[in-house]
Amino acid sequence: MNLSRPSVACVGRSALLLPLLAQSLAAQRPHAGSIADRQIALQDVPISQRIPLPGRPDWMAIGFGSLWVVNYAPNRVSRVDPVTGTVLGDVPLEGKACLGIVMTADRVWVPTCGAVAINEIDPRTNQLVARHATPVTVSVEGAFAFENGSFWLPVSGADSSSAMIARVDPHTGGILQMIPVARGSEALVAGFGRVWVASNGANVVLEIDPASARVVSRIAVGPSPKFMTVSEDAIWVQNRGDGSVSRIDPATHREIARIAAHVPTPYGDIAVGDSAIWLAVDSTPITRLDPRTNTVSYQIVGGSGADATRIGFGALWVADHTHGEVWRIDLTALRAVTSRSPSAPREERR
Repeated sequence: MNLSRPSVACVGRSALLLPLLAQSLAAQRPHAGSIADRQIALQDVPISQRIPLPGRPDWMAIGFGSLWVVNYAPNRVSRVDPVTGTVLGDVPLEGKACLGIVMTADRVWVPTCGAVAINEIDPRTNQLVARHATPVTVSVEGAFAFENGSFWLPVSGADSSSAMIARVDPHTGGILQMIPVARGSEALVAGFGRVWVASNGANVVLEIDPASARVVSRIAVGPSPKFMTVSEDAIWVQNRGDGSVSRIDPATHREIARIAAHVPTPYGDIAVGDSAIWLAVDSTPITRLDPRTNTVSYQIVGGSGADATRIGFGALWVADHTHGEVWRIDLTALRAVTSRSPSAPREERR
């Protein structure tokens, strides 16, 4: 993920990551016979649709028979028909939605940053039905979660040094509890009846019991962890510092694998679907991880500005915020291409 105009806090955070990223790039540069042999040029990938979404499309979610896409300039949420690529509706927002999208039984929820307001969208009408103002402030990109009847939001001020999570009432926007966590806790995900918090300041993932609102385990992962996704048996963590992915076993509360994907980044995204884990990073928009072997199956390399991804409706979706479009890549066609010997990366032609 990548906001169109990073705040001063985002720029500062990225600057702090640059030395670490430079070291990681030098240390993890692919060698012949390794991941370089599993790279495929973006121009060789069968993109079945390039859906124009003018502005800067970024966050995506699957739900209610549609693809939902956060966009900037102007700020909005677009609902896309996954078959035709038609935009079924645009829901205006009063700010940038820098914490992602969460689906519940009958609603789509999208927080906007700064003084956080949680936007409640009715998918039956594609209308904003309420805007729940909260006392929470968020100044850096992250992710929020819904678990045990509450929203769980990261809290940040002028930088990413905050070490608090807010449990928020979904009806009023009021704070129910404040939970102390580790420094730089910016991204959350719900899974296995728990709330998981990635802390880039401590290089850990914290497990919160939502019933007690207490941290019950602290799990060491790779450097600068951020976005996470949940599979049937694991929590998967994007480590931005060295471009690896950590696999956490929720039963044993520990990291059981760390996959070297060689894609360090200040931003990025990670998703689960089609029996795989998918990592998206600018200039490497697709990295497929095989959870059976904890290895990289292949990488798609090339292009610029695509670093958000989701799986659904028989397709891999990639948001390209530089060119203002969302790609639909049919999974059957993708498997046909990636089952052949990968070609050497070439410059993408647009």
